[in-house]
Amino acid sequence: MKQWLYRLPDNLPLPGQIEVASESFALLPETGQQRHDIYYDTFDWRLYQQSLALVSNKRTIYLADLAAAEDGAQTPLRQRPTFAWNLPDGEIKERLSPLLDVRALLPQAELTSYRVPYRVLNEDEKTVARLVVETLQPSTADAPPLTTCARLLPLRGYETETEQVGDWLVEQGATAVTPLDLYERILTAVGKDPGQYTAKPRLALDPALPAPMALKQLLRAELEIIQTNAPYIPQDIDTEFLHDFRVALRRTRSALSQFKDVLPAEPVARFRDDLKTVAQWTNDLRDLDVYLLAEPTYQAMLPDFMQADMAPLFAYLRRKRKKALRTAVSALRSPTYQQIMADWSTFLYTTAPGASADPILPLAQRRIHKRYRRIIKQGQQILLSGSEPEMHALRIECKKLRYLLEFFITLFPPEEMALLIGQLKTLQTNLGDINDLHVQEAYLLRLAAELPLPESRATLLAVGALVAHLHQQRAQARDKFSAAFTQFATPENRRLFKQLFKVEPT
Repeated sequence: MKQWLYRLPDNLPLPGQIEVASESFALLPETGQQRHDIYYDTFDWRLYQQSLALVSNKRTIYLADLAAAEDGAQTPLRQRPTFAWNLPDGEIKERLSPLLDVRALLPQAELTSYRVPYRVLNEDEKTVARLVVETLQPSTADAPPLTTCARLLPLRGYETETEQVGDWLVEQGATAVTPLDLYERILTAVGKDPGQYTAKPRLALDPALPAPMALKQLLRAELEIIQTNAPYIPQDIDTEFLHDFRVALRRTRSALSQFKDVLPAEPVARFRDDLKTVAQWTNDLRDLDVYLLAEPTYQAMLPDFMQADMAPLFAYLRRKRKKALRTAVSALRSPTYQQIMADWSTFLYTTAPGASADPILPLAQRRIHKRYRRIIKQGQQILLSGSEPEMHALRIECKKLRYLLEFFITLFPPEEMALLIGQLKTLQTNLGDINDLHVQEAYLLRLAAELPLPESRATLLAVGALVAHLHQQRAQARDKFSAAFTQFATPENRRLFKQLFKVEPT
């Protein structure tokens, strides 16, 4: 049902004291009620970015559409919403599952509200609309009221009268607002900055900025991602804190590798090694996260009568993960880690010049074009040889090019960059599938040999069937390489890469 939302001024009479709206309408108060609402979103604000919020109270959860002033879907509350797969079956789960993916829902704001509903009566004492006056207050000790708002809900056939009531509210000093306006006001009141976090920051670099300064700006942004996610890894809220932490490390190491002549050589070599060590501390934990998240997918690959036989394997993985989590947390709390990150931060925030003072734009262009030409050459060789090890090497080259394009995306036309990155993603997905399936086959076979179970014969058979299925998928992915590479290496793309990134010698 459509509704109108207003923020009421402080000098308007409080709920329960409004008697007459105008000469034409009267407000008849009904029994007020207090309620407690919790607003949920992911750490990276996936719902907010789609103008949504998931709200729970004692009895229900409902999906608030912050863009459309209408009631959203709701369902009875059974347990605190955590992951998409824990939500009750129905519209909310279907809508949120692709948005949330594997991210956890976190309480972003808790509000206590006192609501007084009113029937809006016309001169014939017929109810033409409903008005709910609501005082909102953060659910913290001694928190002052946040705001008072009014929700105006029309009844069928009385839309004109409802608009007149809305006009009267505005005349009294009320301000029409959107649900998104109100939600942002709520978040600000509880100290939240919606949308602040992004795993891939886009810096508006100055094309004329000296390369060392530009590179340090990029690396500082990656450091912020590392520092933001690290404290959450021990809390084990969801797997994406570790994932974003590792991706920022990987992007940092890639930048240091591809621009090693821009900053002083000795500290660059040291920090490349140090950050590699930090990443290695979490390798086992990330691997186990990936396999445990794949449990439903793996089971679906097997016949029904074999699916239960995989349970001992995943129970074993969960035990291994507990140990891997303790090991990773211990490493990230160690003096060694603290010293590495302190030294890295100090290095990034000093102003010592690097070896290169060239502007960042032509340097970025040269590096991108060089990487692209290398990919084209390697891909053409693979078309002739079909070598899977060469595909693995090409996958790494594509990842490096992807990082370059994302680092410097703001220096080039957005539409062309979106096109090139999108086509590169398609090739990366194909190469990633080939590599991941190969790794999964070997890992699962190794795990099967480790299983400390005397009754593991059925599990071993299930693992064998799963590996055979993965092997078949890998063969299919290899067969798709030619089309994926050819699409990326079209003459049109080559011309666009040359147009955007080739720097003619002076």
